[in-house]
Amino acid sequence: MESTQKIGKFEAIFLIVMVTVNEIIFNIPNFVIINSGSASWITILMHFIFIIIFDFLIAKFFSKFGNKDLVDVSKEVGGNILKWIIGILYILLFIGISSYILRYFSNLLELVYFNDTPISFLMILFLIGGSFAACKGIKGISSINLMLSPVILLSLIIILFSTFKDIVPQRIFPILGFSTYKTFISGFSTIFTFGEIAYLFFLMPILKNPKDYKKVAITSIIISGIYMFFSVLCLIMVFPYASFTDETLSMYLLTRRITFGKFFQRIDAMFILFWILSVLVFLSMNFNFINTILKKLINIEYSSMLNFSIALIVFSIALIYKSIAIMKYILNVYIKYAFIILCLFISFVILLLAYLKHKKGVS
Repeated sequence: MESTQKIGKFEAIFLIVMVTVNEIIFNIPNFVIINSGSASWITILMHFIFIIIFDFLIAKFFSKFGNKDLVDVSKEVGGNILKWIIGILYILLFIGISSYILRYFSNLLELVYFNDTPISFLMILFLIGGSFAACKGIKGISSINLMLSPVILLSLIIILFSTFKDIVPQRIFPILGFSTYKTFISGFSTIFTFGEIAYLFFLMPILKNPKDYKKVAITSIIISGIYMFFSVLCLIMVFPYASFTDETLSMYLLTRRITFGKFFQRIDAMFILFWILSVLVFLSMNFNFINTILKKLINIEYSSMLNFSIALIVFSIALIYKSIAIMKYILNVYIKYAFIILCLFISFVILLLAYLKHKKGVS
């Protein structure tokens, strides 16, 4: 029978931060910028404050349930029916995110480097790598990620600082962007830029010390918030607003501006290599979480081979996307609101009810 693998505090922190890294690379901050304009950095700060408070609350709720994740807690609140509903909804969410990242990045590689290569071939290569990595379990994934994360995080810092010469500070004006409504009210819908929250609901059972959950959650959100804030700030001060309707990755466009003298130019290929590695880690991480949820739902002993079935489903969905514009529409309309409703509302209510039920039972 497969045993649950455990990871340490630092492995868990960097695993969650890697979710943010992929969000930054794949244009997720653009949705904030398109909505809030020059006030995007204020919107990100608003999101960050909300998510920190949210993190404190879910950490408090989870402290009463030992090694249980959201699926386990759902069973305590609503029995097997609620357990299945929550499990299936999160599986669909993780599959949707995986297919989006897979197709978006494969499209970039085809456009820039592999014009004569079918995009399906590029996606298959990613899925094979992600599937085999997922078979190693969360311990293997997090160990690889722990080695890669410092390099990938450093690469983002290099990108942001190397484009300092292109920054136009005046582009942060007007401070409140299009309006206070766009910044603070409709801007709240772009809180899905902190999508790592979805993964925190399933982190508790894989921690070596469950008491580290609060530290992991808060630390990872702080690091993620810092990177997201400076990424958005850099983007709005480097590019004019009109450029954010373009379908090319904004971070990739930043790499094209980096030069180190006359001998080191067009070093964007080096950053693409780092991003390929981050995508592989991210896909394998998603496959592992989907696998874990499935194992809880259907009670199977050996689930490693499920990773290849999951990869096939992700591949099939990724093929449906006909253009980047359609992908952006699906993310902005469906995945965004699925995250808000499922992660910030339904999951929170379930944890709150379970916490109150447990507290009442104890007293």
